[in-house]
Amino acid sequence: MKPLLTGATGIVGANIARELIGRGCRVRAFVRQTSDTSAIDGIGVETAYGDILDQSSIEDAARGCDMVFHCAAIFAYAGHSAEEMFRTAGDGTANVIRAAARAGAKRVVLTASSVVFGSSSRPCVIDEDNPGSEPAASVYEQSKIEQLHRAQTVAAECGIELVCACPTLCVGPYDKRLTEGNAVISNYLRDPFRSTWQGGVNVVSVRDVAAGHVLIAKKGLPGSCYLLGADNLSWEAVHRTIAELCGVSGPLFQANHTGSYLAALTHELSSFITGERPLVSRDQAKMVGRYYWYSSGRAGELGYAPCSSHHALIEATAWLCASRHVSPSLRSRLRLSDDVLRAHPSFEGKVS
Repeated sequence: MKPLLTGATGIVGANIARELIGRGCRVRAFVRQTSDTSAIDGIGVETAYGDILDQSSIEDAARGCDMVFHCAAIFAYAGHSAEEMFRTAGDGTANVIRAAARAGAKRVVLTASSVVFGSSSRPCVIDEDNPGSEPAASVYEQSKIEQLHRAQTVAAECGIELVCACPTLCVGPYDKRLTEGNAVISNYLRDPFRSTWQGGVNVVSVRDVAAGHVLIAKKGLPGSCYLLGADNLSWEAVHRTIAELCGVSGPLFQANHTGSYLAALTHELSSFITGERPLVSRDQAKMVGRYYWYSSGRAGELGYAPCSSHHALIEATAWLCASRHVSPSLRSRLRLSDDVLRAHPSFEGKVS
């Protein structure tokens, strides 16, 4: 297999690259000229430069590839305009699928998101055949829904096989930009109030998500979506696990929807002054009280078998605390558990 991989420098893409290389594939990574490629440097990928919004550059990169993994996307709840997010999700994905078809590739594996199946106001589990609802979807969620619909339409027009991987909240290594999953850990450690909030989430190791992508590429049914997650947890359980793994207190306070929205507004106003990324956005506050709980049973039928969410948080905490995302002063105040300390040496390039 010689796959083209877009979004190769992101957390999901970098882990897919390693999974494919480990299976003997010749991977061509499609990246921007300005991208920080340190997450994939030295692992043996071929590099092609361009932008998914530039049709000619993605067509050039796709030549000679028999499959495309499309991971390039904007995963953020703040810092990007709605126009930018929708254009990247919609036009960028359409460009990638058309380029794959013109290159003669047979299949495109799209990294979508579990949020395309919605959420619930109650603690119930959602699957591909029984979606939830999303009455106040964030711009990110709307962009991923639009991406999926656009991908399905263009794939049908081009006659190319499309399979969609829909990860839940990913945590783990090779996250240069600190995406939302790992930010849950770092934000809790930085939060002086040690707060949690109502609702729930499904947390999964990004390494399992990468393996799931490759599994779907080989065995997935054309036109199908596959949820890739692990365990369903309340947010209180997630934050309590982080506290235990890092030897800190809490959670001490549970925020409701109104409190979360007011706190998010304060953080966003502060970010305008400091130029730093807000700890939480108003779009994220809209998600408080909802349950993003999913079943990966369909992927399980193909052989998908992720580690527990608890183990995923151990690995992610170990990697994160050895990275530049946790400052030395903060690291010195943590009392990492034995599980985290044992996991630490298992990662390449412990300090990044």
